[in-house]
Amino acid sequence: MSRLSRFLSRRLSDCDELTRKIFASAALSTMVFSVQVISRILSTIVLTRILSPEIFGVFAVVLMFIFILEQFTDIGVRSLILTKEDDLDDGFLRSCWTAQILRGILIFLVCGLLAIGLSLMQEAGYFPPNSSYADKALPYAVAAIGGAGIIAGFASPAKFIYEREMKFRQISFETLFITAFTVVVTIVFALWLHNVWALVLGNLASSVVVVILSYTMFTGPKMRLNWSLSDFQLIMVRGKWIISHSALGAVVSVADRLILGFAMSASSFGFYYIARQIVDLVGLFLNAVHGQMGLQVFTALQKDGDAAQLQTRYYSYRLLFDGLAMFAAGAFLTFAPTLVEIVYDDRYANVAGMIQILALGLILIGPGLLREAFSAERRFREMTMLSLIRAASIWVGLAVAIFVFGSTTGALFVVALHRIPETFVLLVKGRTERWVSWWSEIRLMPLVAVGAAVGWGLAELWQVVAS
Repeated sequence: MSRLSRFLSRRLSDCDELTRKIFASAALSTMVFSVQVISRILSTIVLTRILSPEIFGVFAVVLMFIFILEQFTDIGVRSLILTKEDDLDDGFLRSCWTAQILRGILIFLVCGLLAIGLSLMQEAGYFPPNSSYADKALPYAVAAIGGAGIIAGFASPAKFIYEREMKFRQISFETLFITAFTVVVTIVFALWLHNVWALVLGNLASSVVVVILSYTMFTGPKMRLNWSLSDFQLIMVRGKWIISHSALGAVVSVADRLILGFAMSASSFGFYYIARQIVDLVGLFLNAVHGQMGLQVFTALQKDGDAAQLQTRYYSYRLLFDGLAMFAAGAFLTFAPTLVEIVYDDRYANVAGMIQILALGLILIGPGLLREAFSAERRFREMTMLSLIRAASIWVGLAVAIFVFGSTTGALFVVALHRIPETFVLLVKGRTERWVSWWSEIRLMPLVAVGAAVGWGLAELWQVVAS
């Protein structure tokens, strides 16, 4: 066999292996997503009948604070393990575990300080009386949720080794168990407590199970504290870019909850939280697939250095993401009122209009995947620039909508479409790199109309059946 033949055979074998892993991951993620959707729908049906809308608004604020702290302290242990060039030794994994614990302690301490600050601001009357921030349980709930930071820090990083090697079966089973456990435990707490503590305690219980499963389901070295200076230097050198990127991501993600939490009543904010939960189901699935293997896929694609080949395989990879996102956006536009009618009682009717607006943002999911190409090349400056554009878009947009026009509806459109400037820049830069094809970016847009037609048909069918 000639040298050229051997080379082509090896490259085809590598492509076949990568394709096999992509489809295997998609199949497992589909199974996990299906279970998560069923679990979320069942838990939502039960919890919205046990708990009032105001409770969901308060819990959304609690989650906002813990999310901010997690992102601002994200040292990128997972990303570092997935992209580390040489082999992973036990000492390095233990250093990562040590760094996780220190991060968890920091989160817990800051949550305590935030709780004190919120309590003092409530007493001073800084918050509108009917907003989620004025709820007396909020400071205590924020302090308690900080315990999740310490708990999560003790999870074994062995799970990330499985992700690095694209062994997703164990990860999928872990996710399924955690999903089912969280739903059951939260419902039990809700039946017992009938307040926001049911959601907080359910979250803490889930964190405990995550740690337990990290040791029982994933094989790895025995964990103990390790203070290797060279390991910590590597974590910090690469982590500083990840922290800045994650912090900017947090600034974007919490803008809606921070501003709308003030502008809306607690009940309306609860409606918004539920609407986001429903629309985000699509993103949850797509992010599960892309999050498991996106970085590895782009790293593999870029090894050849062939821009044309990367573009072709990149758009093949995106077919699932674009197809589902476009179809779901259209389906939500027409089926949302019927969906809310089926799932919730009359108190939650306002959720439907919010779903229809927020669903528009699903159209922008596919182009956003190109960010991973920059991450695979460790071009953190470009990623930081993109995050800055996104942060400015949502903060300026929300400020104008709320404080200039006094329109919460306008603010919902900002939340849905704030990624347009970032997407434009991303596509222009991707075109410069010869990664992007304009035709490939729009070829699946008709699926929005298809989804809308299917959603309308299902709504009409439901009316016939219900009558």
